[in-house]
Amino acid sequence: MRIHFSAEKPCMLRLGGALVGAVGEAEKFADIGDAVLAEFLPEDGDLMPLAFCIGDGFFAGPPACADVYRYGCGADLFVRFAPRDTSLRVRAQERLGDALLTVFSEGKTQLSLECKGGFGLFGLPEADEYLLGEQNIGGETFYSAECLRGKKRTLCLYSAEPREVFRDAVTGFECGEKLRVTFAFEDIAGHTAERTYRAESGVLAEESCTVRPREGFSPEALHEKLLPFALFQEIAAGGDTSPYLSPALAEKKDLLREYLGDFCGVYLPKEIFYLVHGQKNAAGLIYRRAENAFDVKFYETPLQNGKIANILPVE
Repeated sequence: MRIHFSAEKPCMLRLGGALVGAVGEAEKFADIGDAVLAEFLPEDGDLMPLAFCIGDGFFAGPPACADVYRYGCGADLFVRFAPRDTSLRVRAQERLGDALLTVFSEGKTQLSLECKGGFGLFGLPEADEYLLGEQNIGGETFYSAECLRGKKRTLCLYSAEPREVFRDAVTGFECGEKLRVTFAFEDIAGHTAERTYRAESGVLAEESCTVRPREGFSPEALHEKLLPFALFQEIAAGGDTSPYLSPALAEKKDLLREYLGDFCGVYLPKEIFYLVHGQKNAAGLIYRRAENAFDVKFYETPLQNGKIANILPVE
């Protein structure tokens, strides 16, 4: 099996005791037969090194420090490091009326929320800055934690019970009679979306969603090799798939999501895919099996007059 290794921070990779080289955002791959010991030694001495055995049991239930994407001819493995210093550190704190919100790190980052409804402890994504606030949506009180890291903003909302009712990467949000959230997709069409939610007894129910590609985008201008990726990204964004499809397949466009299942991302095949399956015009779909374990399935998209005429699983 060919495994591609990457990491959130620069590190050195050893496999079976042999030094493979430096990895980080840039990947390295190795063809592995029997189980092997993998060691990740971070450049930053304040981070803990990692070591685990990669075998059949590893893929069935990978450790929490690793995200694993498994496909028939290989796998991708991405690791995250924990700090050596796990002492308690308060990252942000706000008292909002009767509620006290505290973001703290103790090996991992969490939000402590104390309010009239009780006490809640919630995990938060790692961020450079945390903004805490109180929001009124449709006359109901919610508490917010904005997690800012670079250009990425993750919005978390909590009811007064307390319970987490919303978490997603957003570009902006507005609260009032309804919650309006804007999203930007990192896809070929440059989609943006606006979703509207209403508050119902501490729950946020989606009312509407409007999806738009970037101004001037045209599927007809894409190279045929990009069409499967653009189509699947269009489905993921909830946009209009008609411009990508042949007339016969366009009649069945409303069935595509059911046919493809609940995928959570689109995957670019690695070189090993083409070595095994040949030069197919195909893309991978990512399916979540567990919190940090994913399966990738590949689909071929034959063309007819420049349009996708069928979607066939690659066996």
